[in-house]
Amino acid sequence: MKKTALLLALLLVFSSCSKSNDDTEPAPGEGGYVSGTYWPYAVGNTWNLVNMEDPEDKYQYLIHKSLTHEGKTYFQFKPVGTTAEVALNDGFREDNGVFISLHGATSQMGINTAAGTATYINTNLKVNEIWKEKITLQISGLASGAITHSNEGRILEKVTSAVVNGKTYKDVIKAELKKSIHNSTTGYTNHITYETWLAKGIGIIFEKTTYDNSYTESYGLVNYTVK
Repeated sequence: MKKTALLLALLLVFSSCSKSNDDTEPAPGEGGYVSGTYWPYAVGNTWNLVNMEDPEDKYQYLIHKSLTHEGKTYFQFKPVGTTAEVALNDGFREDNGVFISLHGATSQMGINTAAGTATYINTNLKVNEIWKEKITLQISGLASGAITHSNEGRILEKVTSAVVNGKTYKDVIKAELKKSIHNSTTGYTNHITYETWLAKGIGIIFEKTTYDNSYTESYGLVNYTVK
């Protein structure tokens, strides 16, 4: 369910820095540390998570390629369940603490959907400060209409440390993003809420995804590699 919904959200719808030597850097061998960011984006970076209720249910974020949109570099997570190169145009980038998602243009069976970008997480906000954003992706070709993303995000907490799967991570931001994705050609609206915990210099350590305000899945980090 998680795998399908994540890909759906992307289809409908983070520059490597020098390593830090400050006191917050984990000991060598724990997966690395990249200063100046809450989610290090570089090809090859990997985060392995497991379902908090079913350890056999695993999920991986692997940055497998970069792409360019309007002169800016985005990084793409490898779609789940694929072994070969997948021709998708989605990606993420960071701009001074703001993580931005790219919903790349698509063309399938004569139906074309335009590209667009949206804020995913804004780490510069204060706790409980809310941002709202709406983007519209036009549909053309054999069908006409639009896919509209209505986003509402906020910072839930900023804590000095958090424990996930028995490991302690320092300087953690907990963020929430509520998405409503409406397709005017089908009349269907998809509701997804993401709760994401990011540890400075490491990246994602926990996420909880709620589908249509009912079904929820939670995943926690077990190991990672960043550079």
